[in-house]
Amino acid sequence: MIGAHHWTLSAQMQMNSSQMKNIITKSRDNGPKKQPDTKELCRRCGKESETIQHITAACEQLAPTEYVKRHDGLAKIIHQKLAEAAKLIDDNSPYYKYTPANVLKNENFKLC
Repeated sequence: MIGAHHWTLSAQMQMNSSQMKNIITKSRDNGPKKQPDTKELCRRCGKESETIQHITAACEQLAPTEYVKRHDGLAKIIHQKLAEAAKLIDDNSPYYKYTPANVLKNENFKLC
């Protein structure tokens, strides 16, 4: 059995902390603040400091769209890799072109 960390590595979705520090945001301070400076507020929601943590996981304006797209994209990659490992599919299309079937099965595995 292959661990979950393998999927993120194979999908090249892992970012190290030095790369994250180089992303330009309005707030470079990683520590929590009681009252964010208005110049540092998130450009989308305008409620919290625009930090990497806020943009990637806490912005209420991004949650209904961008976070769902990111989640679904990763789920598709995991589905494809599981289906390939169980020999449920022969298609070696790139992950961004893969469309998962609702149910895949053979004599040994069933993937829903």
